[in-house]
Amino acid sequence: MGQLFLNLTEQGKNGAARWLGGTLNVLFFWFIIGSILSAPFLIISVWGLLTSGEFNGQLDRADPFWLYLATNVSFLGVWLGLWLTVRFIHQRAFRTLVTPAPKISWRRIAQGFFVWLALIALAQVVEFVIYPERAQFTFDPSKWILFLPFVLILTPIQTSAEELLFRGYWLQGTGRLTRNVIVLCVINGILFGLPHMLNPEVMANPNDTLVLFLNYFVTGAALALYTLRDNRLELALGAHASNNLFAALAVNYKDSALTTPALFTNSTLDAYFGFVMLMLVSVAFYLIVFRVLDRRADKSLNELY
Repeated sequence: MGQLFLNLTEQGKNGAARWLGGTLNVLFFWFIIGSILSAPFLIISVWGLLTSGEFNGQLDRADPFWLYLATNVSFLGVWLGLWLTVRFIHQRAFRTLVTPAPKISWRRIAQGFFVWLALIALAQVVEFVIYPERAQFTFDPSKWILFLPFVLILTPIQTSAEELLFRGYWLQGTGRLTRNVIVLCVINGILFGLPHMLNPEVMANPNDTLVLFLNYFVTGAALALYTLRDNRLELALGAHASNNLFAALAVNYKDSALTTPALFTNSTLDAYFGFVMLMLVSVAFYLIVFRVLDRRADKSLNELY
């Protein structure tokens, strides 16, 4: 499992010093260059508060549109850092972070996108049926339409940056140390969970920190498993994009890191319920993609020949 994808690190130059330097380079571009890119938008988001002397250092009253831009523009730094790292430090094709094939499979990305979207939408419906008081209809047409084009462009940039880094560069990097799938998924889940502990929803719910970490851990581990099972990154790219687009445009929740005017707002961040549903969604996704869709595709191919 995952041998073709992990073997892509045999291309180019891949000594330990290059992986350490590459990681430091990506982190520099993520946190330093990304912060420089997002700074103008962040300043604009709090400008009114600054000029009126009402800014208290918190971003809870910042303009959500400009704050959204500030948050997501920073991920352009990740893209740039990864590209420079792969092309010049490792001297291999940037595509090798995604697939051993000559071309990226947009069909596979679409499968990951729509299967995950259907499952998380169903999970959200289940929550609102069980806890109808949590569903708040907050649709504001003017704000939603203003956000729409930026969400459709910037959210996939943000999610793909995370996938290329966590399930691409770092999963392949740790694959040079071990080929044990369980170990790789656990490491990747931990790496994915740690930076998300700084998200606003985590800071606003200190009593649920461990469970929220487990939510991010399971997400990262599951996406790593799909990547290794499929020997390519496209499923994770599609699933992650649909997850965040659904949160940004359909059902957001209070204190979310995605400051967008979604159709509905979930008034309660139920970390425990979310964890159970995430486990079910993760297992269902695996079964649907690898046991249903892939078998149907194999059957159709056999019938063709």
